[in-house]
Amino acid sequence: MEIDKSRWVLRKKWNEERCHALSLKWKLSPLLIKLLLNREVEEECFSSYFSPSFDNLHEPFCMKGMEEAVGRILLSILRKEKVLIWGDFDVDGVTATTLLLKFMHDLKSPAYYYIPHRESEGYGLNKDGIRKAFTKNIKLIITCDCGTSSVDEIKLARSLGMEVVVTDHHQVEEPPPADFILINPHNSGCTYPFKELSGVGVAFKLCQAIAQRTNFPREKLKSYLDLVAIGTLADVVPLTGENRTFVKLGMDNLPSSTTSSGLRALIKVAGLSGRAIEEKEIGYILSPRLNACGRLSLAKTAVKLLSTDSMKEALLLAHKLNRENSRRQSLEKKMCQEAEKIISKKLKYVLIVYNKDWHPGVVGLVASYLREKYNRPALAFSIDEDIARGSARSISRFSVFEALEKCSYLITSFGGHKMAAGLTLPLANLEKLEEKLNSIAEDLLCPEDFVPCKFFDAELNLSSLNKELVEELKILSPFGPGNPKPVFLAREVKVASWQNINKGKKFIITDSTGEKEFEALSFNFFNEEEEKSIFSQKPVDILYFPRLNIWRQKQTIQLDIKDIKEV
Repeated sequence: MEIDKSRWVLRKKWNEERCHALSLKWKLSPLLIKLLLNREVEEECFSSYFSPSFDNLHEPFCMKGMEEAVGRILLSILRKEKVLIWGDFDVDGVTATTLLLKFMHDLKSPAYYYIPHRESEGYGLNKDGIRKAFTKNIKLIITCDCGTSSVDEIKLARSLGMEVVVTDHHQVEEPPPADFILINPHNSGCTYPFKELSGVGVAFKLCQAIAQRTNFPREKLKSYLDLVAIGTLADVVPLTGENRTFVKLGMDNLPSSTTSSGLRALIKVAGLSGRAIEEKEIGYILSPRLNACGRLSLAKTAVKLLSTDSMKEALLLAHKLNRENSRRQSLEKKMCQEAEKIISKKLKYVLIVYNKDWHPGVVGLVASYLREKYNRPALAFSIDEDIARGSARSISRFSVFEALEKCSYLITSFGGHKMAAGLTLPLANLEKLEEKLNSIAEDLLCPEDFVPCKFFDAELNLSSLNKELVEELKILSPFGPGNPKPVFLAREVKVASWQNINKGKKFIITDSTGEKEFEALSFNFFNEEEEKSIFSQKPVDILYFPRLNIWRQKQTIQLDIKDIKEV
């Protein structure tokens, strides 16, 4: 199957005089000024961008429902009522559950937690779990990363004498009943200035609000930010505004300053001891391990790990998560190979794949794989008798949430946002859903939307690279959606040599003059024909990100290759 080659697009072209003036004023290189402007950081925000501060977080009581939520929780603490934290099974939900559990325990509240089984119970509140909570004399349920659309379940809880405080960040399909306690920046009438919080971010705002009313120690509250950073990065929300502050401050706690025995154990078992923990380590090493048990078995294992004070227990649990992650990797590889065979006959606007043997906890990864490889919206389903349970992932020009709203008559339940969603529907409706989604996509999208764009910030020849410039780029971190790594274009470089490494290639690349030489890594796929042209000693253009690599106490510049093209 042919895949369209990517287009290289310059992000923006800025007025050189303005960049030079800002460079002199802020004592930064003109290149860094361009990078800041490319990320839509206005000059009045430069200081807060460079030095994110806990003091600059928004007032939590600006969020609709916060006053009612704090009042009800403080009443519960005063009465010494049993409280149940009800979370979701992904990393965002697990970190939010752990955060609220630790916070409530620090307030001397008898708090417990519950995360439903992905396969047998599904996402969010369910009536059987609520009835079980009632038998345990639970008086208050606090949700995290779920609950916005659970109107019937909340009504049941209240009929049994329990109150429910919902903390969530998913889109609100219909306004909830006026007397429900919902903290969600997307709720109708909520004037909170930052709408892109993750589930754990919303949970932290609740803790921040309660802390203000109880004189909770400020430094203790800040110690939870490592959990907030991990959940925020794992949920792939924009790293702008408060999210960037949460991640920047939270990563400062990792690894040496974290108070979590569980995180220290996970870092050790994952082979990260002694290494700096950055976005890549969280996104590709720690998060998948925290996610694995929620995908394949019980997410409570991850909460146990993150909440334990015993290093011995933490190491046992971390090893368990490591084994689960290895099993998840094997399943994912097999399922992605099977998905390739399903779509190999015809590439549609929206890719839909399903199999009765697929594990429901891994279908989201299959959808992500297809979306990334083919740059198309993708949905993957597991089949249980006559029910299809699936996950959707999308591209920027196609809101999968809005598309599913138009197909709601075919769907039993769904939830999510523009780029990702989860859904359940009768198996008999799957073909109709595929037909309807492709019809919607055909009206909205054109062939160019399926050609992946690779943006670069500026043209920067390798001869201009030096350690001072690469060091300066660290000011922009942490990187992620909304604050991407800077990517540069270098023309007519040469691949002096190359070798295969695990899932990629290592190069020695020289600049156009042949005077400067750099080690480079690429994890892009090259077919046989591309390899012949790229590795034939002819000049090539590259998109790259430069980083400082330390090996045996020697510091060198290493290039992460984002794409290569023949000249």
